[in-house]
Amino acid sequence: MEFENLVLEKRDGIARLTMNRPEKRNALSPELLRDLTTALDDVEADHDLRVVILTGSGSAFSSGFDLSPGREPPSLPETAYWEATHAAPRTLLRLWYLRQPTIAAVNGAAIAAGNVLALACDIVVASDQAQFAEPEIRHVAHSPALLLPFLTAAKPARWFYYTGDPLDAATAEKLNLVNTVVPHEQLQDTAWRMAERIAQVPPFAAQMMKRSLLGAYDAMGFRDAFEQHLMVRMVEGLTPEVPEREALNEIRKALGLRAFLEARDGPFRQERGPG
Repeated sequence: MEFENLVLEKRDGIARLTMNRPEKRNALSPELLRDLTTALDDVEADHDLRVVILTGSGSAFSSGFDLSPGREPPSLPETAYWEATHAAPRTLLRLWYLRQPTIAAVNGAAIAAGNVLALACDIVVASDQAQFAEPEIRHVAHSPALLLPFLTAAKPARWFYYTGDPLDAATAEKLNLVNTVVPHEQLQDTAWRMAERIAQVPPFAAQMMKRSLLGAYDAMGFRDAFEQHLMVRMVEGLTPEVPEREALNEIRKALGLRAFLEARDGPFRQERGPG
């Protein structure tokens, strides 16, 4: 199966999905999200596949939702708003509930929705050049899906979400968000070897174990928290004009994405507090 924005490889019971928009740092355009959903459907339907690797081409894993000019969502009737605004977060969580065990091979920056994609995988192996961040709060938005409360301790999770400050790979490993950090040039080989090791396990056993783990997270409230967070995001989209958000949006429209990112992140380049 061939895609415009994604490469799907299948070999020896392992599928590797490579997001392939390197010129856009693998920003999640609607087209890439559709390719990813179709590829995951194909992988889940293939009972010869035992493990799935997700990675990115070029210098980034994924820079998050595509904020390029012309990517603004179209105007919609109120009755269509819910489905349209929640399609992308549900696509991101498709990985979380995938039948097969999943490995994220994080080759560079995993930002915003890209961070959610990485952490939604069962196993995360990171290049020593990787970085994890969800800076959306700085332009009055929120994470597409609230994962950290189920993956790490409360205090670092709050700092991460409140400030948008990035984590380098070593710090992410200390917070148990990453299984292992390897030299950049060893990343893909390491991820493949990890996939081969999991693939040795009888697939019925591995997949039933994953179902049990997912059931435990749901019993702890994962699915309810996800749905509640979607409601927060919907309310966020309906709020009155927030001055900081409107100012940044004007910069993006007038001067482009680079100026928007500089205005958003520039004030945070001063010395950080303890994270």
